[in-house]
Amino acid sequence: MKQTTVDLQQEFTGYSGPVMPERRDLHFLPPGNRICDWHQAGPNVTQFMNALSLFFPAGERMFIDAVRAYRDEIPDPDLRKAATAFIGQEAMHSREHIEYNRLMDAAGLPASELDAQVWAHTEYVKNNSAKVTPLLMTIALEHFTALMGDTLLRHPEQMAGSQPDYERMWRWHALEEVEHKAVAYDVYEKCVGRGPKAYAMRSAVMLTTTATFWPHVMLFYRRLAAADPACVKAGWRGHLKLANFMLGRPGYLRKLLPEYLAYFKYSFHPWQQNNAHLLAEIDQLVDDAEAAYASHAA
Repeated sequence: MKQTTVDLQQEFTGYSGPVMPERRDLHFLPPGNRICDWHQAGPNVTQFMNALSLFFPAGERMFIDAVRAYRDEIPDPDLRKAATAFIGQEAMHSREHIEYNRLMDAAGLPASELDAQVWAHTEYVKNNSAKVTPLLMTIALEHFTALMGDTLLRHPEQMAGSQPDYERMWRWHALEEVEHKAVAYDVYEKCVGRGPKAYAMRSAVMLTTTATFWPHVMLFYRRLAAADPACVKAGWRGHLKLANFMLGRPGYLRKLLPEYLAYFKYSFHPWQQNNAHLLAEIDQLVDDAEAAYASHAA
């Protein structure tokens, strides 16, 4: 008997609540005058989060194109529906991060230059690789975003006290990354396969993606920090504060390592990390975001 997307999630999590991704057309309008200091942990952590944002417009477009390329081949109607919702969610993420990144440009940060580098890379991959390669990169990067979303949601103290509009936007993105974390992976398994060759390909691309993505994140962070007077003033102490935030105590990225390594299990599936209960806050966040947007737009 074939397993649907719902069956897979219930098998791994026992969670019987909503599992189908939903396209939510939300706007956030974070204040431009806070783009360099919105995070409660200070300007260096702010610029690290800003660096991550620079990867989303081009990255989300690659994810959309990668899943769309296989959508007509998906045999499971539930998964086909989930793929369409995934595409809708990623389109909303891209739109909001484009607006977010423009705030960096307005503040004198080299956002457009760095964003162009990401677009050039994703276009090169799209035009010079096999059809499966963007999908392999998508499932690798979706694993990263799902894990980062998970830690943000499990550890609300990570952003507590930050500027509310920025915090709300990042929590929305985190929730939807958790909600659709298995879609691209399921498309890969249904359309490409689950055998030794499929495992070897996804493991190899995860290794190369890890080796290229994180160094570029840190390079982008250094470029943003070098253009931010507050980070320049903080000097090496600011970089140490960021290192502690990521790798020391609290070490939010360090805490992701076990779940990151789980990707290399032959039997891996994203919903083996049972965190579907985190989705319970989506409706309240949507209400809060719509109310905040209405207030800003008034």
